[in-house]
Amino acid sequence: MLHKQLLQPKDEGFLAAPPPPPSPARKRRRPASSGHTLVQFDDWVTTTYYCPDCSNGDAKFYLCGKARRGGDKTCFQVWHEDFACGDKIPAHLGKRVVLRRAPKAVGDRKKTRWEILREDNGSAADEAES
Repeated sequence: MLHKQLLQPKDEGFLAAPPPPPSPARKRRRPASSGHTLVQFDDWVTTTYYCPDCSNGDAKFYLCGKARRGGDKTCFQVWHEDFACGDKIPAHLGKRVVLRRAPKAVGDRKKTRWEILREDNGSAADEAES
């Protein structure tokens, strides 16, 4: 009997309660930023601007041409004016300044399992027809 009552709730059984008050400690959220500086961050952006003077052969030295992170200088200006083309990187930045080569051109991708099976089935069907 109790089981049937529990499975058939009625409107009287529900209380209209106000939502609980928010907790006093606010969650700390990381601001969504879409930029980078010479320091490596998780939100880096690929850029097509590079410095031919600082580049070495095919290893182009890419620098952003936009002012980022609330500053009035671009990455290009910071690198050449403040860091003297990498000779005067501040000690407090240490290894956080990361220089990377441009990615290589994307090659042929590996075939998926389904593509291989489809080819095998197609070749088996062609052999059966011959």
